[in-house]
Amino acid sequence: MAQYSTTVKRLPTDQSSLQYLINHVFLPLKLPQRSNHSLENELALSQAVFDAALAFSDQLPSDEFLLWTSSLKMLRNLKDSIRFSVMSAKEVESQINAMDNKDVLVYMIRAQNAAVVMRRLEFETIFELFEVSPDPTAVMGAKGKLICSYPGPAITVPDVNIDNATFSAELANFLVRMDRDVLDAAPTRKKARSTVLEERDTTHPRYITELLTGILRGLGSIADVPRIRKRIGDDVLWDSAKLPWRRSPLWLVIRVALQTTLERSAIGRTTYKSFMPFFMARP
Repeated sequence: MAQYSTTVKRLPTDQSSLQYLINHVFLPLKLPQRSNHSLENELALSQAVFDAALAFSDQLPSDEFLLWTSSLKMLRNLKDSIRFSVMSAKEVESQINAMDNKDVLVYMIRAQNAAVVMRRLEFETIFELFEVSPDPTAVMGAKGKLICSYPGPAITVPDVNIDNATFSAELANFLVRMDRDVLDAAPTRKKARSTVLEERDTTHPRYITELLTGILRGLGSIADVPRIRKRIGDDVLWDSAKLPWRRSPLWLVIRVALQTTLERSAIGRTTYKSFMPFFMARP
């Protein structure tokens, strides 16, 4: 198992990234009226969560620290996977091949508005998939917060298939392609007798939650996994802007992956509940 130093070297956060963290993590009453998503801001968020998780290690007894290390590895790999506008197939393949028993990987498939969670067990790997940003119509039409269940489809694949020499390369190539290309999953509208993409709406995640699910189902079987329900605090805000403000999809991916992982471990939900205020209270 990888060893981590608990001496945190925090990267400087500029004013824009700091404001991004405040808006998307704390969801204050006054929010931006236009999209402020950027690769730099998402990287700042993922780095802040990883740094907090590293510092949180000092609060845990030695027996819980070993279990927490699995979550640290998951957050580090997620942070590394989103460093560029499109994931690296070589890096994703390397991460998959390096998985040990009880390791977890999570990937945000940006162009497809979806996430993929991989959980390596002793004899099988469980794949869990879910939509990230809810449809804006559902968000605007909800009275209060949306209640969503995570994950969506779940498939278990025997390790004899996972360990096949070509599996990790093919899966990595598929995920990278989906991270880059919207294909025909994005909503469209008619404009000047032409069909154009409706950028203000969210992409339907069917190439992940349906196509990838079907491919994996051919190699394995449906998995019966515990699910969580979350009250989704999101909004659709815009004022003289091309794209509306939406809450960070990465923040949702981090919370879902971390909560589902910890709740299925010996350290349980209490650790997740303790980590979240610890992260939010850090200076």
